[in-house]
Amino acid sequence: MNFIHASDFHLGYAQYGLLERFKDYARAFHSVISYAIDHKAEFILISGDLFDKHNINAPTYEQAYKVLSELKAKSSSTQVYAIEGNHDRAFHQDGKSWLEILNSQGLLRLIRLKEAKGVKLMGDFVELDNFRIFGVKYLGSNTVSVIPQIAEEIKKISTERGEKYTILMMHFGMEGQVKQEAGGEIPYNSLLPLKDAVNYLALGHYHTKYELDDWVFNPGSVEMMSLNEYDMRKGFYHVRDNGAKLISPLTRPVRRIRLDMSDILTPDELYSKVNAKIEREPNVQSDKAPLIELMLYGEMNFPKSDVNLERIRDMLIEQFKPLWSEVRLQRTNSPYAIKEGDVRGLTREQIELRVFSDRIKLDGRYRDNVETIVNTMIEVKKKAAAGIEESDIQTDLRWCFEKIRSQHSDNIDKCEKTPAIQQTLLSRMGD
Repeated sequence: MNFIHASDFHLGYAQYGLLERFKDYARAFHSVISYAIDHKAEFILISGDLFDKHNINAPTYEQAYKVLSELKAKSSSTQVYAIEGNHDRAFHQDGKSWLEILNSQGLLRLIRLKEAKGVKLMGDFVELDNFRIFGVKYLGSNTVSVIPQIAEEIKKISTERGEKYTILMMHFGMEGQVKQEAGGEIPYNSLLPLKDAVNYLALGHYHTKYELDDWVFNPGSVEMMSLNEYDMRKGFYHVRDNGAKLISPLTRPVRRIRLDMSDILTPDELYSKVNAKIEREPNVQSDKAPLIELMLYGEMNFPKSDVNLERIRDMLIEQFKPLWSEVRLQRTNSPYAIKEGDVRGLTREQIELRVFSDRIKLDGRYRDNVETIVNTMIEVKKKAAAGIEESDIQTDLRWCFEKIRSQHSDNIDKCEKTPAIQQTLLSRMGD
């Protein structure tokens, strides 16, 4: 046994609007593929979110094409098997995702849900000498309801074809694995029907590593997607006969520095304390310029307007020569302050999901449609930010309203008169 399990590369993400960060995610992908070549892996699993968004640009596709072509040239026997994550899915009007294009070019094998003889979902799988590999794309809130069917169909196939080491790739968040509850999480007990059918459940979606009962494995993203992931383990798994080992490649260094302001009485004292704090920080041992965040927290004893944040940022630049730096003020006496622990481990998208969900839940009329509405809000926000034509955005909104209508056919007026939803969606386009 010798295979690689990775997920959530998010190619195309230009974190903080930086070209170098755009390149970092490609470097992380390349590091995993290079590792697989060097260690003669039999195959590579990608459990969703190879790409960061549905409508990738040409440079992003080129990154994927070059890395996968290198694998094909150097190790033609090492195949890549992938599923679609929530970021990989095609827009409704496109019909095809970019993973399907890579599949058609022979650069990876995309495993899809497919009806076949005797099964409704699991008809598309990979049959190897010693392995049988299944895959389920991101299904959102539908995931829990289909898990028993997935388990039964895999058992049926194993009975008909003979037992093999069985791998199932899925893309969802496991309940209890991040600090704050997020939409669409799956409780562990809901997975138990799979335990008798699957030897290795290869997950993706959450960007930090977790393992459960030696059969559920989530490697996290290789690169940091959010500073809320600071100091959390992540990487990819190298799975051999003796088990799964997490490999964490060297990536761009990140430093998060915290300073309590509660006992500081003047801005000048603050500057002095900041300077002393950063001078005590160990040097960054890397040839890559780091990402630096300084968080000033606690009660402020003077007006925020008296603080020269640029002066503090210049101190960071002088000390660390960073690629990117930020100074954050978190006043705990503010009623709007968000505690770090509340969002630690969550990506920006997960935080948005939480905020949007809470807002929709305030109106009891739409509680049954929270996921549909929130997913549309996030998609509309992304499209608006990307400058997508208004007509395409309106199509998404109409699709959302029609889906709600179909789910509540006994109360059509509820969907025909949805000014609150429309107003919420449209107002978010400008955020």
